[in-house]
Amino acid sequence: MTGVRRKKAQRKRRVNTTKVGSKRKKKDKKVKVLNQTLRKNWDQKKTLKQNLQDLGLAFDANKAVPLPKQNVKSQQSEETEKMEIDKEPTPVIKEFEQIAANEVKGERHISPGEAQFLWQLIQDHGTNYKAMSRDKRNYQQHTPKQLKRKCEAFLGSKQDFSGCLENVG
Repeated sequence: MTGVRRKKAQRKRRVNTTKVGSKRKKKDKKVKVLNQTLRKNWDQKKTLKQNLQDLGLAFDANKAVPLPKQNVKSQQSEETEKMEIDKEPTPVIKEFEQIAANEVKGERHISPGEAQFLWQLIQDHGTNYKAMSRDKRNYQQHTPKQLKRKCEAFLGSKQDFSGCLENVG
């Protein structure tokens, strides 16, 4: 009689698979390109590196744009001028630039509680963010920079806070 563990091991064991067979299967896989712009211009016969090179994209960012040496200050300006690429952008890069230019950045949602908190601080302290950070209502201990960023986002927001700010005195 065999034990339960041995029976499970026998069921899990694959008899007809080899490492060579699994390697062969990996080679035959095609690359799935999710981006439509890249998919139109992608060549399945080429390698990833060759495809990216033909499309005008970098395979390794470290090799594409080397960092300037930080020790010599006078040569930094010369090296940054050398780093500028004078190549004409490929159609793929032009399309990516056009997509990036048309994309609208999403605005962060500000909760009603946070809006009340910020509105009270702004009414009491104006733009004195250090005083806001020391205020007793700032129990989350936001720093002056965090409060400045939050207040600017609140004041520049397109959300309607009229309902939640009526109760604040």
